[in-house]
Amino acid sequence: MKLPVQPVFSCDSFGREVGAPSLLDAGEMIYLNRGSLAIGHALTLMGLEPGSEVLLPAYHCPAMVEPVVWAGFSPVFYRIQADTSVDLEDVEKRIGPSSRVLLVPHYFGFPQEMGKIRAFCDRHGLLLIEDCAHAFFGESAGHPVGFHGDYAVGSAWKFFPVNEGACLVSSRHRIVGRSLQSGGLFFELKSVLNTLEYSMEHGRLGMLNDPLLRLMQCKDWLWRNLKRKAPEEMQGGGNDPASGFEGGRVSQRISRFSRWVIESSSKSRIVQRRRANYLRLQSALEKMQGGRPLFATLPEKVVPHVFPFLVDRPDAVFPRLKSAGVPVIRFGEYLWKDMERGTCPVSEEYSRRVFQFPCHQDLAGEEVEWMIGGIRDALGYGEDVS
Repeated sequence: MKLPVQPVFSCDSFGREVGAPSLLDAGEMIYLNRGSLAIGHALTLMGLEPGSEVLLPAYHCPAMVEPVVWAGFSPVFYRIQADTSVDLEDVEKRIGPSSRVLLVPHYFGFPQEMGKIRAFCDRHGLLLIEDCAHAFFGESAGHPVGFHGDYAVGSAWKFFPVNEGACLVSSRHRIVGRSLQSGGLFFELKSVLNTLEYSMEHGRLGMLNDPLLRLMQCKDWLWRNLKRKAPEEMQGGGNDPASGFEGGRVSQRISRFSRWVIESSSKSRIVQRRRANYLRLQSALEKMQGGRPLFATLPEKVVPHVFPFLVDRPDAVFPRLKSAGVPVIRFGEYLWKDMERGTCPVSEEYSRRVFQFPCHQDLAGEEVEWMIGGIRDALGYGEDVS
């Protein structure tokens, strides 16, 4: 069984229900192409002097660091606690004369204590970037995620059935009305075709699936020929969330198709199904030998990005999962090469041991059960997997 790692476009995606507080409610907003580009865009709006320091968590992915380096600033890494909360005592020790920005992520959809962090930044004269890449929905200190930051960024493709898209939000600064660049005609077409192709791969388009799949088989040939003949400015690019950082696109707006899907999607369906799938995974795996859920409970207003699981023997379990075809995500697997070893033992441990499994709204019940079976088998169901 091939499970979709991220949300899948289908007729079930749509609806006008609100669901829960979200990044869309946090302040002025512009849609951009990717979350890392939104961080880069935010940094360009801050007017910082070259060589400024940006405080980043030691548990991170490259997309959080690359825009800082691209902008000409220096990353300084701080510790997190075992519950993934920011270690503000450690942050305070790392603040220097060039420190200007603190970036704080809501790991896996679990919001940080943003009221306390906002007060900390105000006290130390730091600008705050609230990284909502894992938390498009939810609230902290009585406000939607994204509200407390000077700027907040979100990755729409992690929560909506699109293959690109991000938000830059601010409740404190004017950002609407700034000039954004188009990705070009081919970028717009790729956004539609790639989203539909992913949906067809997982059989989500009903009676249209087979005829459209046959049509898509001609896509690669047609695409190569059209792209070869098209002028460079029409080709656009950058709608693959996994591709490397492209600083020239920090002002590239989202495709029209992706924006329409985001604005038309049922928010309540996203919230309810993600929580239900997470709770099913938690119920099935919380007493397993070989690992445990990273978080003991799912608080009422948390809308998870994934289900994070702390594995006892990752080097033995990971090949089993891959061999069985169980989708596994490893946020933070590769930490920034210039970060000093020992900066944060928790981050180094989680980089190796925290596996994330999808719990998004487009997983069917039988798919979740199949995934649970695969995880149980990979863990050895109590057997020695060393």
